[in-house]
Amino acid sequence: MRHFLAIALIALFLPVSALAMGFGNSSSNDGEMTYDMGYKKAMDGQYSEAIEVLKKVVADDPKNADAWNMLGFSYRNIGDSGNAWDAYERALTINPNHKGAHEYLGEWYLMQGDMPSAKAQLDKLKMLCPAGCTESETLEASIQKAASQS
Repeated sequence: MRHFLAIALIALFLPVSALAMGFGNSSSNDGEMTYDMGYKKAMDGQYSEAIEVLKKVVADDPKNADAWNMLGFSYRNIGDSGNAWDAYERALTINPNHKGAHEYLGEWYLMQGDMPSAKAQLDKLKMLCPAGCTESETLEASIQKAASQS
């Protein structure tokens, strides 16, 4: 009888402890995991797959500037410049100081052959990070490369 009582108590409290630990319910980390999956796919060159994941992220969290930026990056890399532009604009509307979006929008302008607008994005990055940052260095290198090829 004592074993039955112990088993019954464990069975009673097991679901409660699982819920307390976050099992069995949707957590706020689900969106981050999905964003992380989309980001990884984009960085791995799986742009179409990244787009599908990131579209879900922005549908669930329309104010996620990082997701909009990576969506733009993915669209740009499959040659869909219209959707890329829209995604970068959304990212910058949400966060006008989003360094990644300024960098990638600058890259987008380079793909369009619009050097002055690419340089304007670089100027914005230099204002955002006067001591320098990866985004400004990367865009500046891309601008120099594009200038040497023209």
